[in-house]
Amino acid sequence: MIIIFVIAIISSLTFLLTSTAYDVEIYQKYVQDYKNKEQLYLISDTAIKAVEQFLKKDDSSYDSLNDFWAKEIPIITQDAQITLTVIDQERYLNPNILIKNDRKTINEKVFPIFERIFDNLGYDTSILYNIIDWIDKDDISQGGKENYTDYKAKNDYIESLNELRLIDGVDDNIFNGKVNEIGEYVPGLKDIFSPYLNGKININTAPIYILQALDPAIDKQIALNIITYRKTKPFKKIDDLALVDGINSDIIYRLKKLNILDIKSENFLVDIKIEFRDNTYHIIALINRKEKNTKLIWRKIY
Repeated sequence: MIIIFVIAIISSLTFLLTSTAYDVEIYQKYVQDYKNKEQLYLISDTAIKAVEQFLKKDDSSYDSLNDFWAKEIPIITQDAQITLTVIDQERYLNPNILIKNDRKTINEKVFPIFERIFDNLGYDTSILYNIIDWIDKDDISQGGKENYTDYKAKNDYIESLNELRLIDGVDDNIFNGKVNEIGEYVPGLKDIFSPYLNGKININTAPIYILQALDPAIDKQIALNIITYRKTKPFKKIDDLALVDGINSDIIYRLKKLNILDIKSENFLVDIKIEFRDNTYHIIALINRKEKNTKLIWRKIY
């Protein structure tokens, strides 16, 4: 009986010591992770300040893919190797402009642009109505889905790209893009949408599939002509599009009437890749620039 009692005590002590050692290990890992995050934020401060300086020195009257900020920027520090990738958000479409400012009425002026891009990419345009009903401020359907099984439609503006995944009809292929049967990449919603822009589209940075959707008279070849032209001569005003082969005065008139085109950008998403202590981290930051003033809107560590 005494032997059994002793064995029980030894087992309990062993369990206690093992548990304590495990708890200490978990605590130490937590402390180290916390210290790493603190250092990562300090490192990212340097990177963000560098990007802000680039943007302040840049000619803000127009922005193009020839600008210094548009190139991958390496930074070497004593503690880490940093790579900066800056993407202006005005190259994309803001899904929130599908609704007018009253958040009740479909924006018929820009809806055809969204419709054309979905048609060109082969996506079901009914998803656009689901997005509209996700954003509008009531529970009345405008042709899309309002009632979801596990949650309600937000009835407010889209605030992050990942929010699109919650909308009916948006699967992984539609969100991330896919390779079609002939081996071509078909862009996903993450390649065409961003909620972080001011609603304008920068014709100096917009990709081909957005340029092609701006007007029914702009086909793939004309969109390619725009891209070829701006590589050497960035547009300094919307009327400069007249210098592109295939663009006539009627197209320019319709584009200017839309009042959503621009030749500069205001919001910049920065991917800060940090190689630190044998690990790789990403910090994503959003910077807003108006004239020569910059402001960090938010940053997140991944």
